[in-house]
Amino acid sequence: MTIVKRRTEPLRMAQLEALIRRLPYAHEQIPQIQEELAKQRVGYQGEKSLHYYFSFLSTEQMYLLHDVRLLGTNGYHFQMDTLLLTPGFIAIIEIKNYTGTIYFDPDTHQVTRSTSHSNDELLPNPLLQLNIQKAQLKGWLAQQEWPLVPILQLVVFSDPSTKIISTPKNAHLLKKVSTAPAFLSKIRELQTLYSKTYVLNSELKQLADALAEHHTPLQSNILKEFNIKRNSIISGVFCPSCHKPTLVRGVIIGKWFCPECQVSSKHAHINALEDYFLLLNKNVSSLEIHQFLHTATRQQAYDLLKPFSLSPLGGAFRSRRYELRYPLPLGITGD
Repeated sequence: MTIVKRRTEPLRMAQLEALIRRLPYAHEQIPQIQEELAKQRVGYQGEKSLHYYFSFLSTEQMYLLHDVRLLGTNGYHFQMDTLLLTPGFIAIIEIKNYTGTIYFDPDTHQVTRSTSHSNDELLPNPLLQLNIQKAQLKGWLAQQEWPLVPILQLVVFSDPSTKIISTPKNAHLLKKVSTAPAFLSKIRELQTLYSKTYVLNSELKQLADALAEHHTPLQSNILKEFNIKRNSIISGVFCPSCHKPTLVRGVIIGKWFCPECQVSSKHAHINALEDYFLLLNKNVSSLEIHQFLHTATRQQAYDLLKPFSLSPLGGAFRSRRYELRYPLPLGITGD
């Protein structure tokens, strides 16, 4: 099996972490942001926990892509947890990190969870979500003129202790549901049922590469979402020791220095630049970086941007804007 697109930390999770870091400790939105971040971390850990089982898929003619977000034919983007490509089928895999007892109601199409702490907590129905993703992926493949391949849906509950229940009336739908320990058996079952070759391996690799190439990561306006004013964001470069935005840039030695705890750092501005991208704007001028990092001069801010080889977006030198990225493409570690 070849992993074409690896799972990385969700951009939204990085945005939430940056938001907590850049807001005053007593800001009224902090509890809500922390709650959302906790949910994101639980989901991400559940997705990562399935990597162990994916490692046993040794068939050469298999391609795996994680967190794929495509532009649908209706003009809206859609995102899929995991795509498994084989010559006989494409599987959209939705991974859920839920504990307790999960009940699929065949009449209302609702999903509820019962735990030792609560009963009948209403959850989004992942099967309905997969139905929409299947229709969108089918339309995308047709638009891109790829061969028609059976598209299958599979919900995997990553916690082995999760209990899944329903009624005989819903048995056909639960064939699309699995726990993590049963995941490999489910994939082998699908390989047996869909043994016909629809796509040759060379074409399958091209399709996997095309899906990865068309992926467009989501970067939401997180300040607008939480109704946070831009001037609430704390500017400056954080000290790696006392974690305060107190660092100042030395003109001669080329390092950041904390006047409070006497710690110096050469690359502390990298995290600050990434925070700017995550929270404020991915396009930036040297003047804006000068103001955000509190550098001594605008030229000093420009010099800090140069090592990243950022794409210029036009304009005269003093008004030129640059496109930041996350993470910043600079292979340096340590201070």
